[in-house]
Amino acid sequence: MNEASSKYVDQIAVEKLLSEKLNKVHHYPQNMSYGQEISLDSISKIELREIKFHNTSSNGQNEVLFNSFVTTNYDENDKACCIIYPSSQKEIRGDLIFVHGLYEDNLQIYNYFVSQLNEKGLNVYLLLLPFHYKRKPKQSLFSGEFFWSGDISRSILAFKQSLSDLYSIYLYLKKNSVRKVVLSGFSMGGGISLTLASLVNLDGTFAINPVCNITSLVWNSKLFSPVKNDFEKSDLDYEKVKSRFNEFEPIDRKKIATEISKIAVGTSRYDQINDPENYELLIRKWSLKNVFNYNAGHLNILRVPKLATDIEQLFFRVT
Repeated sequence: MNEASSKYVDQIAVEKLLSEKLNKVHHYPQNMSYGQEISLDSISKIELREIKFHNTSSNGQNEVLFNSFVTTNYDENDKACCIIYPSSQKEIRGDLIFVHGLYEDNLQIYNYFVSQLNEKGLNVYLLLLPFHYKRKPKQSLFSGEFFWSGDISRSILAFKQSLSDLYSIYLYLKKNSVRKVVLSGFSMGGGISLTLASLVNLDGTFAINPVCNITSLVWNSKLFSPVKNDFEKSDLDYEKVKSRFNEFEPIDRKKIATEISKIAVGTSRYDQINDPENYELLIRKWSLKNVFNYNAGHLNILRVPKLATDIEQLFFRVT
């Protein structure tokens, strides 16, 4: 895609997020408990019998609902939701769980990408991140506000809840399907899928422009400047924030449970939101071999036709 237009789309998106959302709120560490303390190790040991799932429909869209294994004391948020986009192809070749990006409030940006996957015979299960969309608490001004902010304890808990929700739906599909189940995610969702891949052995993971170095992104990206300012007002400098997040930041994971051959990243050459140097650092640290680079910006990578083709050919090709 055109470099200039790709960069322009990203820049407009950043300005809109800042003016309409992030500059309007401030969050600081609270002396309160949001939910239970939970370790990453306990997430990797979730058992399906601990989670109760049920299928429902909303506005004609089929969903899988379940109570999150990790709780945050926000009732709306602790009911996890996965929206189902079934393929209409006669031959269903696999199931793909997709995790969206941060601060989003419009799932239609994924319509083209999902439709391309459906055409290739893949059922898509789109997991809603904590504090986003219908999981947004009434106290929250916008979708995702409580997921990532200057309230570092709540942000950490939200990230862990994301991991537990993603692993829960993965276990559910593995039990109820004979097909391969692959994870994918965009931006923050891509980073979450990578962290889970480091914790447990998965059928496969394809991360798209993943947030893989969160602290660096907050300190260097214009988009996160309000969050950085809130951190600094709370006497949280770069090293203090990094020390709180490095246990689950993808770039700092020391052991990778999923086979490296089953992990892939797709990145944008013209990314104006995430620094491409973070992608390169992740690729080197994880010794990744399945690397796809596209002529796109951070956002319009979702309109690249080859993206869905690469996912299909890597994980669902006929052998």
